[in-house]
Amino acid sequence: MHRMRILIAVALGAVLLVGVFAGYTELVERVVYDESVFAIAALVGVFAVLALAAILFVVDKNKKRLNAKELEIKYREQLFGMLVDNTDDIYIMFSPEGFAVEYVSPNIEKLLGVSADDVRHDIRALVDSAVDPSCDPAAEDIECLGEGECLQIDRERIRKNTGERRWYQETLYRESINGVDKYILVLSDRTREGMNSARLEQALAIARSSNEAKSLFLANMSHDIRTPINAIVGMARIAQESGEASEKVESCLHTIMLSSQHLLNLINDVLEMSRIESGQMSLQEERCTLDAIVEGVEAIIRPQAQARGQKMRIDCSRPSHREYTGDELRISQILLNLLSNAVKYTQEGGAIVLDVRELGQASPSYAKIKFTVSDNGMGMPEEFVERIFEPFERSRQASSSKIQGTGLGMSITKALVDAMGGTIEVDSKEGVGSVFCVTLDLRIAVAGEAEQPIDGPASEDEYDYGGKRFLLAEDNELNAEILIELLGLRGAEVEWAENGEEVVRMFAEKPAGYYDAVFMDVMMPIMNGYEAAQAIRASDIGCAHDVAIIALTANAFAEDVKAALDAGMDAHVAKPVDLEDLGRVLCRLCG
Repeated sequence: MHRMRILIAVALGAVLLVGVFAGYTELVERVVYDESVFAIAALVGVFAVLALAAILFVVDKNKKRLNAKELEIKYREQLFGMLVDNTDDIYIMFSPEGFAVEYVSPNIEKLLGVSADDVRHDIRALVDSAVDPSCDPAAEDIECLGEGECLQIDRERIRKNTGERRWYQETLYRESINGVDKYILVLSDRTREGMNSARLEQALAIARSSNEAKSLFLANMSHDIRTPINAIVGMARIAQESGEASEKVESCLHTIMLSSQHLLNLINDVLEMSRIESGQMSLQEERCTLDAIVEGVEAIIRPQAQARGQKMRIDCSRPSHREYTGDELRISQILLNLLSNAVKYTQEGGAIVLDVRELGQASPSYAKIKFTVSDNGMGMPEEFVERIFEPFERSRQASSSKIQGTGLGMSITKALVDAMGGTIEVDSKEGVGSVFCVTLDLRIAVAGEAEQPIDGPASEDEYDYGGKRFLLAEDNELNAEILIELLGLRGAEVEWAENGEEVVRMFAEKPAGYYDAVFMDVMMPIMNGYEAAQAIRASDIGCAHDVAIIALTANAFAEDVKAALDAGMDAHVAKPVDLEDLGRVLCRLCG
């Protein structure tokens, strides 16, 4: 285009010069006749010189512009070539007519071991490097590709000169260049990304395996440690109830019971914290009521407060909604941790208050519930309040007062509150007391949702064991002997099965209503407790669907409770078996 403009300018200049020269000659012939004509001719000559100079200037400027443009194109081509040579991407441009190749980046031979000339001659030369040539898009798919659209596939290719396998992401574009359609194929090496992805997947698999191993370890630890503790607590209780112990032995047995309970609490806290840190904690959504939660917590805490002469007041009358959907066990655990701390760190004769109120609805389906636990106990210094939720932190007063604890209770409480999306606040003053406020958004239960069975606050004494017959599935002989002895002292008859298969057989051999309840261990040989419970429920015996099946197991995590209920059991009591807990469950299930 620039060259055409230069040629036109030169032609016009020549025409102008010829005209000027002709006019100048005519003027010379007439100069003798008219001096004014000579003057005009002189002006025309000057004008012709200026015009010639202007033409030469334009020609020179256009020539320089053309040279600069050509130099810029060369620089771009050199830069593109340099980039192509130092990248792992291959570029191929071909036309729709017969897929004739018009450009191949020179790095194709280095990356694929395929000659660029071979590809220019026939694009199908790329097929030789493909591990699976069937991945090639069909010709009709390529032809149907619209302008600006692209096709993309991932596949493996072999570098022919080395035999190395590489992964490529291949993208085919259809573009219009100056109104002419072109196909541009880009082969991007993704081998490194693939290797990194494989490493990440391997690391994820290892992490999952590690978490599963840790979960199994924690479950086994919980089971294996609780089993001997169950024997220690059971034997101590049998010795206490025998009435044959001297005053000194009775004191020793009482210390054994207290120490066993402390050891059990320590184990529970450590295992629970380990599960939280490993991400194994899960929340269960179930229908629950504030009244049942508060009553269950009160049944456990009030006797402890009364033993220390403390006044305990509970106010749960203010919330307008009473039924919610949430993790009742975790909410109860939060309140138990706060209230048990209030009992421990409040002097004898002190006061403890649990206040439950509804702050309003966070949305049409959720209500904001605030639980406030306050006491007038020893309180905490300000510097300790700032780190109270850190693991294993204990206040100076607690250590000097020889109050037992693991320093994990508040860490667990904070983790549970966070998992539920709530908040926990602390206000404490040394020598005055402490106030803990937990706020949770609970989903308001709607009609028709299944209601979970709630253990009432009834005590062991409210259930009459006299004349009752129970079937016990327990693979540990010592644990079986302890429970048989303790229930026998209360007038109950217990028949023992050593594994799940035997308990199913014994239940099937007896007439309907023969057993008042079945106590089911979970980890047993031949057939575990879950399978045994399902087998009993599936049998055609008249009372198979109605008989109470209670899990008595050392598997005491929330997931274990849910697994027992899912297997068809009616309740879960963790080992070491607390006869008061068992009595409450039997009172609810058997009347």
